[in-house]
Amino acid sequence: MVLIKRPAVWIFAMLVMLFGIYRYFFSETDDARYYIMDDAFEDNTEAYITGMVYNCENKEKNFEVYLKDVSVNISSNASYKLRNLLVYIPKTLPDSPVSCYKPDNYLKIYGTIYKIQSPSNPGQFNQKEYLREKNICYTASAKSVNVSASKGNSNIFKNLYNVYLVKIQNVKEKLTEIYRQALPEKESSIVTAMLLGNKTFLDMDIKNLYQESGISHILAISGLHISIICMAAYKLAAALAICICKIIKRIYKLANNIQNDVVTPGYVKMTNYMCTVIHITAALAAIVFIIIYGRMTGFGISVARAVIMAVLMLIAPLIRRSYDMLSAMASSAIIILLNKPFAIYSCSFLLSFGAVAGIALVYPVLKKIYLKKQKSPSRHNTFINLITEKTASTFLSSIAIQLTTLPFILYFYYEFPLYGIFINIVVIPLASLLVMLCVTGGIAGLICLPLAKFILGSAYILLNIYEIACRAVSNLPCNIIITGKPDIWQIIIYFVLLATALAAAYFYINSEEEGFKRQNSIYKTICTIINPYSIKAVFFIIISLAFFTITFVNTYTKKYSGLKLAFLDIGQGDAIFMQDNSGTVYLIDGGSSSVNSVGKYRIIPYLKCNGIKRIDYMIMTHSDEDHISGLKEILQQSRTGIKVANLLLPDPSASCKNDSYYEIANLASKNSVNTAYIGTGDIFSGSGGFKIQCLHPETGFNAESANAYSTVLSVVYKNTSFLLTGDTEGNGEDMLLKKLQEDSTLPVQYNILKVAHHGSKNSTSDAFLDRVSPDISIISCGKNNMYGHPHKELLERLEKAGSRWIATKDAGAVTVFSDGESIKVLREEGAWTGTLLRTV
Repeated sequence: MVLIKRPAVWIFAMLVMLFGIYRYFFSETDDARYYIMDDAFEDNTEAYITGMVYNCENKEKNFEVYLKDVSVNISSNASYKLRNLLVYIPKTLPDSPVSCYKPDNYLKIYGTIYKIQSPSNPGQFNQKEYLREKNICYTASAKSVNVSASKGNSNIFKNLYNVYLVKIQNVKEKLTEIYRQALPEKESSIVTAMLLGNKTFLDMDIKNLYQESGISHILAISGLHISIICMAAYKLAAALAICICKIIKRIYKLANNIQNDVVTPGYVKMTNYMCTVIHITAALAAIVFIIIYGRMTGFGISVARAVIMAVLMLIAPLIRRSYDMLSAMASSAIIILLNKPFAIYSCSFLLSFGAVAGIALVYPVLKKIYLKKQKSPSRHNTFINLITEKTASTFLSSIAIQLTTLPFILYFYYEFPLYGIFINIVVIPLASLLVMLCVTGGIAGLICLPLAKFILGSAYILLNIYEIACRAVSNLPCNIIITGKPDIWQIIIYFVLLATALAAAYFYINSEEEGFKRQNSIYKTICTIINPYSIKAVFFIIISLAFFTITFVNTYTKKYSGLKLAFLDIGQGDAIFMQDNSGTVYLIDGGSSSVNSVGKYRIIPYLKCNGIKRIDYMIMTHSDEDHISGLKEILQQSRTGIKVANLLLPDPSASCKNDSYYEIANLASKNSVNTAYIGTGDIFSGSGGFKIQCLHPETGFNAESANAYSTVLSVVYKNTSFLLTGDTEGNGEDMLLKKLQEDSTLPVQYNILKVAHHGSKNSTSDAFLDRVSPDISIISCGKNNMYGHPHKELLERLEKAGSRWIATKDAGAVTVFSDGESIKVLREEGAWTGTLLRTV
């Protein structure tokens, strides 16, 4: 009989392979089982919804209520059953306190149910994938809510479970209140995020600071937190069990009249039995405690993984089996994926299991290669040597985790903190103390709030040490390395190289065993070549090559050799990214009136996804918020994030310059961004036939409105041309048309027109279209916008002019590539692509 070593690992690998094959061939059929209402409505529809609450998150403006066993009725004859549903309930609804949305309550809701939209821009957060991992395929917003207590259930265990959920929710709310009373607002939000998984009130400055410094894992409940809490629960339960056993033994001696120095066979048997009981009791108590704690925090993927692995670690000695980290990791992955199969695509799954793989596979190799063995550390090591060894061990473990998670960090976040490895040397050793202080303080607060404040005072000091360290690191040069999103082939090559380095190191480590050398003459020969010094060099070189492949190679593969323009989908607004053939980056406008924090959630992710570290020219066409709100966000982070070199502004008459105009100019100055004016006749001449010419407005132009003084740019790359018009209308369009008709150096027609004012009927006249004669017209507007853009009259004029049109509200981001002779147009959504051959 052949025994398979680590069968859980092989089962996990087989399941992943089978799931991948299944999704490759049957993804459409499989998706139809989840998105069962997609054919019933287009984007959203009114619906009656019933379901049972299983979780509720208290956000700033609404409650995010998670329902299970959901029934949706969208018409008298159409009823659908859903496994889970996320409902947004505004706090402005009458009679909607958080107490109404506790687990075990049934809700009857009337509201709007929505399809979850796929990301419409490269780099944008994929909410559809994020919620699908939670088995949620639709969302809803409530207009009215009726709450009823749980329906009586004949299953007593289910009723007890529902009561258990309510009690856990009550404890979580009580602990949250204790932390908020015992600590300042900023520190309490960190603690509640770190221990309870509630990031609702987390200070955004701290969140960004931790992320940029590489210690954001502190804010996510992970194996570190679970292991600390698990061991504390185990030791506490063991101590209580020991006390009880001592009392029982004392009673036994008194009952049997046994002297203290006399040991009878019965006494020995009872003592051995009690030792077994102590271990079992402590293990079971710790298991129950961490399961309850995991449920309190919402059982996210990282928490579920850590809890399952901790349970297996506690059970292993009870069944007389050794604990194996890789087998435990694989077992936890199997359990999670059987419940949530799409979790395998999620960032949290990949990072959590990647970190454990780093500790299990990479760290032992690094330790054996780079740390010298001490024969008798307890006798001969000084205190300083011991500290040095612990620091080196922490440093190597941080490197090990970084090596196995780097591709996933870059794939989802497009950047990595350069000094994260070093700052974790300070953070990780203090994390155990911090967690214990916060847990102890929370429990103490249930009894005595002043005692909680005293205990949590030390946690406050530690959190301030974290903040000071992070802010010091954030001021260092090259704190954040933006690489862009790596391609799959880069990730594969990276892991192949990492596996090669590990194999070479494992080979050398194993070859040091004398018996291994005798039985493998080939290995023995190679070992004479690979000595302790060369294996370090080989390992370092291979790892460096892998690092270069996933980071710096990505920078070059993202750059297009010709001209690239991207008309981003940012809702009701404008944002145009342009990169010329020499790599110079332009951002023309960037704002939205329908998407909040459009810079943070749409524009900056796009730039980072494409490996853009610097904007050479930021061009504001005019000062309306739907063109500059995102620009202001980018300028505010220019010192620590994507750098902005120059801001170019139009220079109309003083009466046209409003507060927003001066605000963005002052913001640029405050963040050390050069500011200059751009006007009619200004020309940027690049290499290889690239030229930008400003056609409008003239200096001091007296515009009828802010739209009328919009900057208009004519972009020519060899034999292809583009006209970018901002929101030009009224007397601004009249001046532009005059310029186009009189300037013989301009193209006789344009391949691409960015339609002015989001497709308004008040701009882009027939006379203008006759002169421009665009092949393709691109309209930037939001879906279901309040203005009705693009207007029917405008679309009729485009069709009359023989121009194909694309709207970002339907197509998502529209990306245009020009090699100087032909143009290729790609849509982010939908399958249409086109190649335009007609040139200037």
